[in-house]
Amino acid sequence: MEYSKLIPLLNTLGSSKLEKIYINIPKEVISMDIKPENDLGSKYSVIFEEVNSFYFVNEDGKIVNKPPLDSSHLNSIGYYQNGVGEFVCIDSESDEITDEDVSFPNFAIEMINSAMFIEARSIKINDKKYKVGYPKI
Repeated sequence: MEYSKLIPLLNTLGSSKLEKIYINIPKEVISMDIKPENDLGSKYSVIFEEVNSFYFVNEDGKIVNKPPLDSSHLNSIGYYQNGVGEFVCIDSESDEITDEDVSFPNFAIEMINSAMFIEARSIKINDKKYKVGYPKI
């Protein structure tokens, strides 16, 4: 995996405008159209593939079901080989937590007052695909 090329490319997407986000659960894909604010001519298509899980976290730090309304401005996109931490989402407190309920997102997208965390096996930026694998726990 060419981390030396992926990390700087993701860093260039910081301080950008998120023009579109599309989530296709059956195909395990999340795609985004991103336009960097400092490069007026560029536009990036970012596609997360083989998505195992994703979470939206609001400004209060709570997991929510849909993206917050302020999601048009991206502060940063980061990749974390070992994951950003352990996430668990269940419907009620009485449910027993199983291995299927736990995920380890390896991408973090920071917006103005919210964030999105994605666990994906690969990411495609424009025409270049990076196979990162799921975090090894």
